[in-house]
Amino acid sequence: MSATYTFTKLFVKHLIVLFIFAFNFKTYAQKPYSCLPTKFSKDNLINDLLHGKANVFNNILSNPKKYEIQLIYTQINHKEKGEIELVQHQYQLNPKQYFYPASLVKLPLSALALEKCNQLHIPASSTMITLANHHCQKEVMIDSTSQNYKPSVANYVKRMMLVSDNDAYSRVYEFMGSDALKKRLTAIGLKQTDIIHRFDVACNSADNLYFNPICFLNENGDTLYKQAASNSSSYKNYKFTKKSKGKAHYNAKGKLVKKPKVFTYNNSMPLQEINDFLIGLIYPQLLPQANRLQINEADYNMLLKAMSQYPRESDYPHYDGSKFEDSYKKYLLFGDYHDSIKTDSLRIFNVVGQSYGWLSDCAYFVDHKNKVDFFLSAVIYVNANQILNDGRYEYKTIGFPFLTQLGRLIYDYESTRKRDYYGSFDRFTNLK
Repeated sequence: MSATYTFTKLFVKHLIVLFIFAFNFKTYAQKPYSCLPTKFSKDNLINDLLHGKANVFNNILSNPKKYEIQLIYTQINHKEKGEIELVQHQYQLNPKQYFYPASLVKLPLSALALEKCNQLHIPASSTMITLANHHCQKEVMIDSTSQNYKPSVANYVKRMMLVSDNDAYSRVYEFMGSDALKKRLTAIGLKQTDIIHRFDVACNSADNLYFNPICFLNENGDTLYKQAASNSSSYKNYKFTKKSKGKAHYNAKGKLVKKPKVFTYNNSMPLQEINDFLIGLIYPQLLPQANRLQINEADYNMLLKAMSQYPRESDYPHYDGSKFEDSYKKYLLFGDYHDSIKTDSLRIFNVVGQSYGWLSDCAYFVDHKNKVDFFLSAVIYVNANQILNDGRYEYKTIGFPFLTQLGRLIYDYESTRKRDYYGSFDRFTNLK
């Protein structure tokens, strides 16, 4: 065999590999919302930054596809007259690569529930009584974490944002219902997001599409609004995309099943959609009026405050700081940090997810002292044995350290990035 033939064969082989890579990138890269003033950068900035700290990220960089990393870093360029330009950088973003969003869905759910209260002219702080008329449903009359011991949408939202409370999520999910969620999510641009189940192992896929009767009361116990029991019609004949993961899993009864875990009827939300939802929530003025949420100012400020607080800073609900560390829900930058966070000028408005080996965080960073703000969203999969629901994930050894170092990497880069103008961050530092 001649040397020329061998060289030509190798050249063609490598050309095919490069073509496949380019084709896949073009096919899978997801662009930001068209309704946001976002420039989509095709550069390799994130990759270059990671490799610039190869000693820190060596384990991940040796096989990034193994960890199914997806990253979105959005720069915010403030202009002279207050306008904002967004520049988005991506790393391995692939909307066709399913990841279980877990608690990430709590942010859009919380915001839409506050919007619904506003539209119904019900104070979010009014008493919300949840009744039951289906075998997997629960009656809820009391909330021991609230100041008056009465459940409310407002307190449920705080619980979700402060410590990612699953019971609070399920109650608000029942208030919203999957059909109304789908309709509103689609209307504001989250077309690939499906929120279709409680966080309750007692309910199966069909059970999760039946919704409780709910009653709202004022301070005197008078009825403000009644919501009848209902069930989903939109998802009865919905064309679900088949999704599964792993080589084996433990089922709800604790039995090992030597088959992949099926996620077909679980919640779904691409990283791009939760990332851009957060951007629109933080900077609603960037969105057309039709895409903005109709939340009153008091509820909006309450939501932002709960997103950025450390659990110990909340009076109601109250959380023990020794059990709920400052870093409890701040994976990026502080994921492996166990002391009190003393960077008073920095606030992180975020939502996280942790389940089945996936860790995710979608965050807005604002440092009013150093005049830095940016968005960063990330997901990593750390499940070496590919068995789901066994509790054996590399969260502490790989996941949290990676997200911590990633947050520091981008924050340090932003701290040195040249800016012509700086934004005003008063509304993020004076939340009441």
